[in-house]
Amino acid sequence: MNLLRHALRSLRREALAGDLLTVFAALVLGVAVMTAVGTLVDRVNLALANSTAEMLGGDLGISGRAEAPAELVTEGTRRGLQSTRIAAFGSVLFHGEASTMATIKAVEAGYPLRGQLRVRSGADAVLNEVAAAPARGEAFADPRLLQALDLRIGDQLEFGAGTLRVAGSIESEPDTSSELLTLSPTLLVNRADVEGTGLLDPGSRISYRTMFVGEPEAIAQFRQWLQPRVQGLRLLGVGDTQRGVRESFQLAGRFLGLSALLAVLLSGVATALAANRFALSRIDQVAVLRCLGARQRDILGSLALQLLLMAIPACVVGVLVGMAAQEGLVQILGGLVPQRLPLPQAMPALTGAGIGLLLLLGFGLPPLLRLRNVPPMRVLNRSFATLPPTSLLVYAGALLASLALTVQVTGDLKLALWVLGGLAALALLAAIGGFALLMLVRGLQHRLHGNWRLGLAALTRRRALAVMQLVGLSLSLCSLLMLAVVGPGLLQQWRDRLPADTPNYFLMNIQPDQRQIVLDALTAQGAVDASVEPFATGRLLALNGEAPRRRGDDQEAAQDTGAQPAADADNDRDRPLNFSWRTTFPPANQLLQGRFWAADSTAAEASVEEGWARRYGARLGDRVTLQVGEQQRDYTITSIRKAEWNSFRVNFFVLLNANAVGDAPHNLISAFHLPRAKAAGLGQLVREQPNLSLLDIDGLISEVRQVMDRVAQAIQVVMGFSLLAGVLVLLAALQSTAGERRYDSAVLRTLGATRRQLRGAVLVEFGALGLLAATLAVGAAAIIGVVVSRQVFELALLPPWPGLLAGGACGVALSVFAGWWGTRRILHTPPALALREA
Repeated sequence: MNLLRHALRSLRREALAGDLLTVFAALVLGVAVMTAVGTLVDRVNLALANSTAEMLGGDLGISGRAEAPAELVTEGTRRGLQSTRIAAFGSVLFHGEASTMATIKAVEAGYPLRGQLRVRSGADAVLNEVAAAPARGEAFADPRLLQALDLRIGDQLEFGAGTLRVAGSIESEPDTSSELLTLSPTLLVNRADVEGTGLLDPGSRISYRTMFVGEPEAIAQFRQWLQPRVQGLRLLGVGDTQRGVRESFQLAGRFLGLSALLAVLLSGVATALAANRFALSRIDQVAVLRCLGARQRDILGSLALQLLLMAIPACVVGVLVGMAAQEGLVQILGGLVPQRLPLPQAMPALTGAGIGLLLLLGFGLPPLLRLRNVPPMRVLNRSFATLPPTSLLVYAGALLASLALTVQVTGDLKLALWVLGGLAALALLAAIGGFALLMLVRGLQHRLHGNWRLGLAALTRRRALAVMQLVGLSLSLCSLLMLAVVGPGLLQQWRDRLPADTPNYFLMNIQPDQRQIVLDALTAQGAVDASVEPFATGRLLALNGEAPRRRGDDQEAAQDTGAQPAADADNDRDRPLNFSWRTTFPPANQLLQGRFWAADSTAAEASVEEGWARRYGARLGDRVTLQVGEQQRDYTITSIRKAEWNSFRVNFFVLLNANAVGDAPHNLISAFHLPRAKAAGLGQLVREQPNLSLLDIDGLISEVRQVMDRVAQAIQVVMGFSLLAGVLVLLAALQSTAGERRYDSAVLRTLGATRRQLRGAVLVEFGALGLLAATLAVGAAAIIGVVVSRQVFELALLPPWPGLLAGGACGVALSVFAGWWGTRRILHTPPALALREA
């Protein structure tokens, strides 16, 4: 038996059969959605990795309050690396009667090592995209600085004991990504103009950075060599740049991954139902071939080869559709993705094709395994083999392999486990509950009459197929409810993290005697929720009397602060720690453990953020020793908090009881919301109090909200694939019983049943299936949605019951309509013809 020739001939003859078309469409959808999401995630990750060095200003950096030791720089040079030094500090600049706070960045020859410094220079402010460090006696100024001091390109600016000529206006600069926000405008100067002024003398508050560039392997080896040798310093690398962009895209990737995962699962369900129908329609053909002497393995091989030959063009079409879809996603996401995306790689497309083959083999092969045991006597009777135990192993293997590939594409194991686990539990519950209810109905159906008796009898006669339909419909409805109802609820929760009164301005460096002046000015401007918080910088000296050590396995916690995990205790003792104190529990925080002190308490108590506590292994009742200036004191940890770092409110890792701090040196910080139309008066406040630093993040908040809107639009595109997959599941469920329904209809019409009675019985059958499936789906969608929102997205989602119930009702109506529509042709088929074809 020539398997290939027989498979090609059979496939060509049956290419337009409904079950094969459904399998083909399901494979195309599964491959397309995984290719689209996988390619997008892969391209963005590659772009972020490629642009990291440009944003950092080098491949590797050493940062701290002291200059990197010369021996470290010498070792880098010995390894063939180039280096440059940067020093940054705050200073008040004057020009005529105007003054403002600025960040002075002193650079030397070779700056920048990576990226481009873009400067507008000359009388016509021509943009120079390959600018180097300013020459001695010259400076490049931030446009905000030019505006604050009423400067123009070419003017002289007072600096130290002399002046500098403003040679250009900074359009963009590298090496700014390690800090989320720049508190004051930048003045870029030549380091030689600073070194002789005393501004870099010991005791000055200066941030030093030494940057290195070189071959990736040399950089990796040098970083490994540096890690145990940086004391009181921190290493800057890939993980310390573009953190805001990366986190935004990671969250967007979770939403897209959820949509893609549900689409793939729905495609798998449609494939399983359609393949089951394909196997059922080949029973007589297999029996005849067995009578003619064909071997079991040849028959099974021919049928499997038919599906495989169909899967190849399906995977090709799916990859092409997915590549086109991901380009659409790139356009929708807009500014959320880097501007210069690398070309698509082959791996996501291969992974998408792998998903297609898994869908085929895992969900399409088990029904074919049943055909191996079809007896030749099938030609004379209606016997058929049951599902062999090996088929269950194939299903399980397909689910595990699909999970692995989905995790590879989405990069989120927790999301895949929770969703797959929830849907697997739903399928098991639907199967067990379906069999139990059908057994109950079988005992009660003789008490019913008319359409109810006929409709429920049809379910009990085909228990296995009815349960398969119930499982498919339950999974389909649950997935669609999660996408159409739970998904938007999660997005709305994400949006609610930035309410309309989110602080959009920060005032820094407020001195204690300026507190009332600032509050009065902000109140006069109409600021919302204007408050002033203490801000102190000190050191963590000890935890329970011992030198503080970061936990070695808490790499993520170390990255949260942009710091390298400490190699020894001195590293953490020397690292600055920002903290505050208050008498009431802070907003944008959630109490996790312990209790917050009473407003009149004078005990030396501390409240720490959960990440900080995990990083140092701190627990309730532990004693922390802090130093502020010359003051040292022990505080007992009495509560652990979860801080909403994305709320744009002032948050601290460590909070102290204000009544126990005493006269610790500090300044103040204020976060408030002020409409853009009323912001003009803030400039007057800064001019009157020149030590203040004003930070405007209104544009940043607008960008974050725009990111949220674009993510919602992208999810709608991916959800379109899932909706199509849900329609396929419904069609496959109808096709799975088409042959039996045609035969039953012919017998009943022969016995005198009218079309109206049969149509009523169909409506009862599909109405009962839809009602049970909708009930299970609504409950499962609510549970899975709440669990996923808390465990994966860290959102407090409440089940959107109105939307879920409305969606469940629509599911019942759709099931009834699909049953009526799908059986119209069957009801109009002459009984004699139907019996002859059965």
